Amino acid sequence: MNDEYGQSNKRGRGPSPILKFTLILILLIAVGFFVFYSIDNPGFLKEKFSFLRGGDKNGGQIPAVPEDSKVQTIDENEESLTVIHQGESGTESEEENITLSGAASGDESKDTGNNDNDKDDVNAVKSLSFWQKIINFLTGRRNKEEEENAYPSRLAINFYFSGLGEEKKLVSEERTINAGSPDIAVQNAINELLEGPEKPHYFPVIPAGTELLGAEVNENIAKIDFSQEFLENSLDTRILDEYIIYSIVNTLTEIPQIEGVIFYIEGVRIRMYGNVDLTIPSIRNKEFLEEE
Repeated sequence: MNDEYGQSNKRGRGPSPILKFTLILILLIAVGFFVFYSIDNPGFLKEKFSFLRGGDKNGGQIPAVPEDSKVQTIDENEESLTVIHQGESGTESEEENITLSGAASGDESKDTGNNDNDKDDVNAVKSLSFWQKIINFLTGRRNKEEEENAYPSRLAINFYFSGLGEEKKLVSEERTINAGSPDIAVQNAINELLEGPEKPHYFPVIPAGTELLGAEVNENIAKIDFSQEFLENSLDTRILDEYIIYSIVNTLTEIPQIEGVIFYIEGVRIRMYGNVDLTIPSIRNKEFLEEE
């Protein structure tokens, strides 16, 4: 009796849960792949269904056309018309009518053709496959890494400070910094500015106590994040505000690939610094440079 009960229990057991989970996972992956492929290739389903519905009804044979008939086909740009003339009578007059109608609508067909070409170009861009986008993303990322690897390991650039007796002009010191990538170059350049000038008759302009909290480069724009001292310890004078901003901007734009600077204070972007407008990225200002 116990043996029969044990055998019935063995027969009642189905596939293991792990096997069920594996089969369901494979099925979901297959369905997902089919759905994405169908979205990226709209004509795929139409071709399959037209084949299943018996699109090849003539058994792959081309319908026969009587030898005494003439077939005239107009190109797709001319509305894709096919005219079959039975017999020999009336052929010339019909052909003349078609030619005249094509000439009369020539200008219109050219205009519509240009519009169709523009639409085709737009559709070609929109129909970029899902997989191609992934490939482009990975390729772009690889190219960026290659560019960073090719970036100079060290850079010699000008650092700008205030000079004794120089009215509304910044003076420069050339220094060499470690680089390897734009992000590293920007960080090292800011740290050099914070340390101040080496020459005795040059003066730092960045407010004392300011610390660099972060620096990164995105699309040739350097994003600089300073501590609160950058605001609190600055003097409320227009000329000094401009000195501070353009000392930083003109120094960073010496670095290859840096075209502008955005300023942050402890993670919050600032739109004004005293009287200096920072609503847009600050770019190099030659007005403060003697040598340019």
